[in-house]
Amino acid sequence: MQRRKRFVKGLSLLVVLVVCGLLINNWFFKLNTMRLPELKKQAAQYVVQQYENKKNGLKSDFGSAENIDLETATISGPFLGVSQANQLILNIKLYWVISSQEKVVGTVEQDLGLFAIGSNFGTPKMWIQTRNAGLLQEMHNRNYRCLVWSIFGGLGANGGPPSYRSDGYYGRYSPADGDFEVIKEDAYHVSEIISFRLGEEYLDFMANPERVVDLVK
Repeated sequence: MQRRKRFVKGLSLLVVLVVCGLLINNWFFKLNTMRLPELKKQAAQYVVQQYENKKNGLKSDFGSAENIDLETATISGPFLGVSQANQLILNIKLYWVISSQEKVVGTVEQDLGLFAIGSNFGTPKMWIQTRNAGLLQEMHNRNYRCLVWSIFGGLGANGGPPSYRSDGYYGRYSPADGDFEVIKEDAYHVSEIISFRLGEEYLDFMANPERVVDLVK
């Protein structure tokens, strides 16, 4: 009996150590990309759910269902959201770009949560942001990279929405009306961060478009 208890205890400890290793690595270093297809599908399912809610007069993340054609809508990406805590950079969110009729509509944001738990197990918390559509469309038109940057324990550096950074530039938008600006700034090395933490194949945040209706089949 004691032997069995020691075995179970040892096995439990091993599982905890492996899980913690995966999560800590995911949070601080390269994100585990093996589950990206599943997370993309979950994002598509969320888009359909919120679209149907809006059409049926229920609570929805979409301000309007008229600016998206579900039959042609696509999901691209993802791109990464990170948070700076002193000298550390933490992976905290994934952003999937929603487009309709070749125009950016917004993003599905997936909260990776403490130690990036959502990227390894279960379904992460999700919501749709549409106020950033104009900024993302402009960044795509300029062929910019995109990395969302926030300060740990807050939002943007000035208390507003987090900044959308590219190599040598950063963009910000108004959560009230979606007005945006792109500002030149030489301090950022976004491509290096994306390549290390997500992979070079995700430098183009509009890459890998797939139809929403195909993803939810």
